[in-house]
Amino acid sequence: MQPTSTTREVRDIYIVPRWAGAPHDDWYPWLSEQLESIAAEDGFDYRIHKLAMPSWDLPVIEKAVDYLQQVLPPAALNSNVILVGHSVGCLAILHYLANVAKANPKAQQVGGVLCVAGWFSVDSPWQDILNWMDAPIDYEAARRLIPQNKLIVLLSDDDPYTSGYQENERLWVERLHSQVSILPGRQHFSAQLDFDVRDAVRDLAGAMPALAS
Repeated sequence: MQPTSTTREVRDIYIVPRWAGAPHDDWYPWLSEQLESIAAEDGFDYRIHKLAMPSWDLPVIEKAVDYLQQVLPPAALNSNVILVGHSVGCLAILHYLANVAKANPKAQQVGGVLCVAGWFSVDSPWQDILNWMDAPIDYEAARRLIPQNKLIVLLSDDDPYTSGYQENERLWVERLHSQVSILPGRQHFSAQLDFDVRDAVRDLAGAMPALAS
């Protein structure tokens, strides 16, 4: 057989947008460009999947989970897959992982999960958000598919939708043993670029900082 040339490991990054968010919104395109530009430095080939979630103007849990299972079937889960959720996208990921874990006991763990501006409740909910807030999640099942220390949560101290960020932080730690960082003045993390998000993804991917010469 012809020897194959050595290629870099692949990291598949799946981005689940915020409420009504699309692949071209916020920091999603910038994150793709950033990761692709530093792939050689990190030693990985990053494949970025910016997901166009179904009916995302009024997200429905069942539709979100069904779509994620189509895009990322349980058999495709492995340590090279990293899930990035923004706002309601974080809950969509947790529902998806819990469902997969319960239906597929032999499913492999993902490489990591990053939840940006993730919430369990919001200050002034309307009915469509209450559907997400009130829906139970089997956190233990979801956590089985995430390695220890590989669930990172980024919250802001001035998020206009979730003023009780300390309670939110407590719940992320209590329910999912998450590593939570509270960042000042980031509101709902909807800027066009965000280096903290980028670096958290690189962390989960296993990118090592270059050694000083």
